[in-house]
Amino acid sequence: MREIEKETRAQSGIKAQKRMGQGVYSFESAALIGAAHAAARPQDPVLAFYATPVPSLAPAMMPVREAGEFGLQVIGTGESVGEIVLLKTITMIAAEWGTPLARVRINALGDRDSQQRFARELGAYARKHLDQIEEPLRRGVLEDPFAIYRINTPAAHEILEGGPRPMQFLSEKSRVHFRGVLEHLEHLGLPYEVDDLLGGDQRGPHISFALDFAESDSTILGALGGRYDEYLRRETHRKDSAGVGASIYFRKKGANKSNFMAQVAPIKPKIYFAQLGLRAKLQGIAVVDMLRVAHVPVLQSFDPARLSSQLAMAAQLGVSHLFIMGQREALDGTIIVRSTRNSSQNIISVGDVPRFLKSLR
Repeated sequence: MREIEKETRAQSGIKAQKRMGQGVYSFESAALIGAAHAAARPQDPVLAFYATPVPSLAPAMMPVREAGEFGLQVIGTGESVGEIVLLKTITMIAAEWGTPLARVRINALGDRDSQQRFARELGAYARKHLDQIEEPLRRGVLEDPFAIYRINTPAAHEILEGGPRPMQFLSEKSRVHFRGVLEHLEHLGLPYEVDDLLGGDQRGPHISFALDFAESDSTILGALGGRYDEYLRRETHRKDSAGVGASIYFRKKGANKSNFMAQVAPIKPKIYFAQLGLRAKLQGIAVVDMLRVAHVPVLQSFDPARLSSQLAMAAQLGVSHLFIMGQREALDGTIIVRSTRNSSQNIISVGDVPRFLKSLR
């Protein structure tokens, strides 16, 4: 029965891929394909990316005809580290492009129950102020109270300023998750601001975030994302689906069509980076960045709670070295380096990683 279920999930992912055309993806197709892979291998979250010249879910006021979308997804984990991995990655991409981060704006809308309670209060409040909204837009607000977030007029903004806030309706579970995201942002030193008016995404994210940059850029039009657990559950009909997505919207003028094709060259990794414990997972982001800068292929899985499953995966992949970081190493700022050929190992400081990488060449 389990094998049949795996095959069904895989087929759903393939169908999503075919709907989008050969090699061209979108948020929807990448989410479905990623969810199918995550369901077949629940011990290992899926890290995915895609690019499309036609964003299907661009934010309001985005010049859609001018915009392309580069998206990243972490599917298969409900931990707050999923948001942090994407925020850190998308911030690094923008910084390397020459657009440094000014701040992350973030808001919590909560799980389905939290959003339903908020929607009832927001709907009642919006109905009292319908006369301030232009006639053609009123029906949309009556049908979906969250539509008022997507109306870009001074009147709508003024109504929202005086209205209820979603964080007032969060369940305890949603509150704990949001607190964890904020704590991780502080740990990584990413500047952030809670923006309780950030909303309007029709996918109903648990967490919404948007990036503001220190300088305007002629290519990058915006960057935003969120946690889309309920969206994935609706689309996949699986109660355990969970995932985070983030997108950079860019001006596509002059971009070659090949930029939007999924072409992944096979790279044999030299290192598998095993992490155990939340602190190690967060500290490990800096280590992975060192490996990236040094152009050293690396594989990792930041979600598993057991080291044994990560070591088994490393053995299966045939890497030459293991990097291991547990809670103690994370506190000490060190890494255990183990050779898979003779099981010899030594401990190095995180700062010595670049020097060690040179010895692998």
